[in-house]
Amino acid sequence: MTPIQKPSQVFDAVQRAKAGAAAFCTNFFPVESKLRGWIDHGELFAELRNGVAFFFRKDRDFLRFYFCAADVATLQREIAAWPGLKTEHVITDLVGNESTVNDLVSALEPAGFGRHTQLQRLVRTGRSESATDNPRVGFAEKADGRAVLGLIEDAFDRYGEQLPMLYEIEQAIEGRQILAARRDGELAGLLFFETQGLASTVRFWAVAEKFRDLKTGSALIRHYFKIHGAVRRFTLWVNARNENAIQKYRHFGYAPDGLIDQVLANRLIPA
Repeated sequence: MTPIQKPSQVFDAVQRAKAGAAAFCTNFFPVESKLRGWIDHGELFAELRNGVAFFFRKDRDFLRFYFCAADVATLQREIAAWPGLKTEHVITDLVGNESTVNDLVSALEPAGFGRHTQLQRLVRTGRSESATDNPRVGFAEKADGRAVLGLIEDAFDRYGEQLPMLYEIEQAIEGRQILAARRDGELAGLLFFETQGLASTVRFWAVAEKFRDLKTGSALIRHYFKIHGAVRRFTLWVNARNENAIQKYRHFGYAPDGLIDQVLANRLIPA
């Protein structure tokens, strides 16, 4: 694997894999700002093979695998030949409708990938409901960074749900993208979001266990809707097996839209 030094290397490699491809397939949709963060922190690597561009992002003690391939058969051939699958802990995400995703799963399973978990996308449209101010909810502060990271790591699957690194949390706090609820001087809960124009995505919504019976989560999401009065489309991803979380989102107007994220892991990742 070769370290990536600048975003243009990524875009050039993607174009080479796409050139002349009749049935191009990918799970990589790079955004330059995110690429720069990964590159600056030495997290992004590439391997260019016959008809494919493989990218790997270092995430804690494992790799996230992204591919751009001329077609599914080329992907299957080249990933089976990549020696890192036998030595590295590897996770990959396949996003799309169920039929498209299953075709890619069938291509990757023979190489040693198996189903780890599945996420589903939920969508909420229309105007936000009004909410009263809650003095315990406000934007997270710089000093909250490690507490936010700890709560996210406690609440979510690090393999299946693309947890942020500390530097990403610190950037999000600076950009006022994380709401924090406090009780007795502690971080009781958080809501991490990304908003662009009329669309907003909840990345993480979590409440510390000892504060879960105090309507902390409800206060956070109601405040989130209140400060997004101009937004018309809200989205999020949730573990398809977490029925409790799904029911909570449904209560606030979210519903599945048919898009799934099938998370695959190689044999070195614990089930």
